[in-house]
Amino acid sequence: MYDIERLNRQPNYRAGKWWMSPFNYEQVVAHPFAGRSVQFHDVTLRDGEQTVGVAYSPEERVEIALALDEIRIPRLEVGLPPVSEEVRDGMRRVAALGLNAGLYGFARTLASDVDMVVDCGLSRVVLQHIMNPYACESGYGLDREKVKERVVRGVLYAKERGLETIFLGWDLTRGDDWDFIEDIYTALRAHADPDGIAVVDTFGVANPRAVGFLFRKLSSILPDIPLEFHTHNDMCMANAGVIEAVAAGCSVVHTAFNGLGDRTGNAATEEIAVILELAHGVSTGIDLSGLMHVSLLVENISRRVVPPNKPIVGRGLFDLETGIDADLHRKFSEASFDITMQAFHPSLVGQDPIRLVLGKNSGSATVEYFLDCYGIQASSEQVKEITDQVKWHGRVQHSLLTDAQFIAICRKVVGDWESR
Repeated sequence: MYDIERLNRQPNYRAGKWWMSPFNYEQVVAHPFAGRSVQFHDVTLRDGEQTVGVAYSPEERVEIALALDEIRIPRLEVGLPPVSEEVRDGMRRVAALGLNAGLYGFARTLASDVDMVVDCGLSRVVLQHIMNPYACESGYGLDREKVKERVVRGVLYAKERGLETIFLGWDLTRGDDWDFIEDIYTALRAHADPDGIAVVDTFGVANPRAVGFLFRKLSSILPDIPLEFHTHNDMCMANAGVIEAVAAGCSVVHTAFNGLGDRTGNAATEEIAVILELAHGVSTGIDLSGLMHVSLLVENISRRVVPPNKPIVGRGLFDLETGIDADLHRKFSEASFDITMQAFHPSLVGQDPIRLVLGKNSGSATVEYFLDCYGIQASSEQVKEITDQVKWHGRVQHSLLTDAQFIAICRKVVGDWESR
């Protein structure tokens, strides 16, 4: 019997939580993730603010930081201090909150930037320098030796100032000289010993398999330095790249809520958290039930609207309009299945409950559901006519119907049932 009792015994189903693919649990698929945990380094307050047109007041920076800390994000990148005094004010306020999360400033390999991070009350820094040799020479007039000198000197200075220091070499994946990368990173390891190195696909141009290759290669030359991954979604490969990075040993992933960030944005915190937990069994330590709350807060503060069909936090994900979906949802529910026409239960991420809606794709099953809700008796011919009217209105107005519209259609077809 393919019933709920059988499904409850399968590892891919959790009552009231999710219904994933059993193929995720095949040994050859699951092996790289077995027993793994990954830390999140959320960059909503720094890279997220680099979204065109987005700016946080000090008070808004504090509100976002508090919300991220509340759902147990372990690391927060709270700002780039050289930008403005307002950013530095917000960073100081966040530093004074006494959050559980580790707080990082973002800085260039300049002593003045590092000093600003310290002055903001932070004890950790992500130190950045471009790693594309073409940009180094053509854009900044820096040959390999000068780049090496800069990054080593920058990391050493940050550590002398007592900062935990992560080196982030941006635009790493567009350079075509592996010897350039290996030379600089081995020198960095030998002479400055950073606390971590962030592998960066700034323009999202490395395909997922290339990301895995890069992590394996860097792990072989930097075996004792934790590797992190920071990527963007320019080519729609951010999420897949993160998964490959984790499979290849990445211990920290850089993400931003709602996928904010330069151009197409960073890998989305809420998406990566759910993907890792549900599809790969990787522990994140994040309270998934708070994802929707944080997403809404960031949406309102950033003034960047989340599409209704966005994965995980889109507000239309759990609306069922088509007749097939509505019909199977009702039948599944009656057979005691908690998960029906979704990958996971809406409550898992703090979403509103599943609801049936009326529109151009509605079928008779949806109409019958609404008739039952309002206690309206209708013949099969009347149900068909009501369904046709609902479809017509949905097509004409290019939107869902309200309950008031549905009742008006029913009155026209069935008559005034309330006076009977």
